[in-house]
Amino acid sequence: MSAMNKSDDKPDAQAVKSRQRVIGARLQAVYDDVVRQGVPDDFEQMLAALDELEEQPGATPGSGSRGNEG
Repeated sequence: MSAMNKSDDKPDAQAVKSRQRVIGARLQAVYDDVVRQGVPDDFEQMLAALDELEEQPGATPGSGSRGNEG
């Protein structure tokens, strides 16, 4: 079965919608898998440390020791 309409060589709208549904379902499955994996512990610890640095008086985003060195 071809997705092309023989009369004008344009994709059949029903076939296009069907492919879009399949792609959407696969993308949703990949997204769900990533969400289920969660955030690695070491990454959570790093984010918590950054939050603590930002909460310190006088701290500004990007002003830590890892600023632009050049």
